[in-house]
Amino acid sequence: MACSGRRLAWWDRDVDRTGRPIRPDVRLAGHEIWEQACQRAHVLLADFEPAAELMEYTVAQVSRYLDRIGAPLSTRKHGLLLVAFCRALRRYAAKSSRLELVGGSGDLTNHAVDHAWMRQVNARLDLESIVRQLSERNAAVLTLRAADYEWKEIAQLFGVSASAIRNAFWREIGKIRCGTRST
Repeated sequence: MACSGRRLAWWDRDVDRTGRPIRPDVRLAGHEIWEQACQRAHVLLADFEPAAELMEYTVAQVSRYLDRIGAPLSTRKHGLLLVAFCRALRRYAAKSSRLELVGGSGDLTNHAVDHAWMRQVNARLDLESIVRQLSERNAAVLTLRAADYEWKEIAQLFGVSASAIRNAFWREIGKIRCGTRST
């Protein structure tokens, strides 16, 4: 059961995955066409590895088919098994060619990372830093603006004009941005 100088085997067993017995004539035919199956897999896929799984599947499939039609045990199952193997191999190759590889693991990590959460955290940290630096009055103004109060309403609460409260607030924000906050 070697493939092109390498020792590659398929799992020859008495029963299939569902526990049904596999016919001995089909198993024998599988051993006899194994080298040819490996060569065909290598030609079509440039790889020997899928041949083992495909052979296991094909042997079980052909065995079920022959049992279903009531075929007698015989030693001449090579052609049927090889045809079934080649059909399974072509399906596997077609499915593999439909897969579009996007790159290596490094490429995928660049596409999968969502930086939105980082921006939200940084914005929150910046806001907290600004609030800590604001005067008590302008911290209250910021809290009220965050609660959707209009400048006119905030001005009434503090007993000043809307333009005065707004200008004082933005003047202090500007000083904080420049790093020159005066008390």
